Amino acid sequence: MVALSPFSPPTEGVRRQEDGCRAFIGENSYGVGTLFIAESRVLWVGQDGKGFCLEYPTISLHAVSRDLTSFPHECLYLMVNGCLEEQQEGVESGEESSDDGDEKITEVRFVPNENQFLDVMFAAMSDCQSLHPDEEDLDSEEEGDDFVGEGGDVELTAQGQATLERLEAMLHAGQGEENGHIAGGDGQAMNTDGQFEDAEDLNDES
Repeated sequence: MVALSPFSPPTEGVRRQEDGCRAFIGENSYGVGTLFIAESRVLWVGQDGKGFCLEYPTISLHAVSRDLTSFPHECLYLMVNGCLEEQQEGVESGEESSDDGDEKITEVRFVPNENQFLDVMFAAMSDCQSLHPDEEDLDSEEEGDDFVGEGGDVELTAQGQATLERLEAMLHAGQGEENGHIAGGDGQAMNTDGQFEDAEDLNDES
């Protein structure tokens, strides 16, 4: 598990404060605390004053997940670049975490006391994320089709493909729910209701 550190609540730029919010990193629960969605970073502080923070450039995706088959609670789902446990171990030992060539991700989930607040939390995350554009994404757009393979197909690593399949499952699960949302690292949100039906219609017309 990730060892929590003492944190003081932010005093500026807080877009959303969610009291009584449970935090999960991977499969581990860190109890009940307060979630602060601020313009500078995302901070969760437990009842003992210890918590963890996430910088926006490390958050590759955030979404409202209502799929109870993959996780027992509706939640604000975050996909964070890297392994938080390995990063922390590297900081404590003064050594850089090993790079085995595979990009690792950490799944972070925030479960509010009331599910009705999920959409507000998502909107606040999207607004704050948009204040921190990903420089690598901007460079990729300028470079053109460097990541496009033959026939226009996007090339994905094995883990990238697994991640894509998991996200598609989340999106499909949200089809039957109201206000299913997902956003990438640039904070641009999409309503998932009917998303795949529209895509199929466009393919038929082409």
